Amino acid sequence: MILKDSQVTVRRMDDHKADYERLHRWLNNPAVLEYIEGPSASFSYSRVVAKYGPRARGEHYVTPCIMEWRCRAEGYLQYYPLKEDERRAYGVDEGESAYGADLFIGNEKLWNRGIGTRALMLVVRHLHRTGIDAVYIDPQVSNTRAIRSYEKCGFEKVKVLPDREPFENEYRDVQLLRHVIN
Repeated sequence: MILKDSQVTVRRMDDHKADYERLHRWLNNPAVLEYIEGPSASFSYSRVVAKYGPRARGEHYVTPCIMEWRCRAEGYLQYYPLKEDERRAYGVDEGESAYGADLFIGNEKLWNRGIGTRALMLVVRHLHRTGIDAVYIDPQVSNTRAIRSYEKCGFEKVKVLPDREPFENEYRDVQLLRHVIN
């Protein structure tokens, strides 16, 4: 699966050393960790392979992707069918085909350039073509930059979910957003 526009490409993550090395580097960037698990998180290379390897090999329900900007790998995006506990917490209607998504740009010098917005829109359009009704995303409430980006993609705020995401040995509130695919 390859999705692209004039500057951004979203491709399925490969089960190869290069993609694991990228993730390892990105997940050890202190700026990225401010939004994922916290600055004291530790992502050894073996932890990255253990977590993302089954996804890359198609042995997991999550579809892992690498975001490329101008032909350079610069971030990670994943999408997945919501599990039943997520559907209940999110208030997903019975019979609605719903997916979740998560993403990050690994190099903070490339933040605020629209890369994540463009990549997410490519994935939303792809999911629409496959018959998905809605896509949900749940950044931390404090991540206003990401929330603005998702709103640019057509996501709308649904509700705040308290104490939802682990971060630095505590749980943080997340802002649930929903994109209805028309």
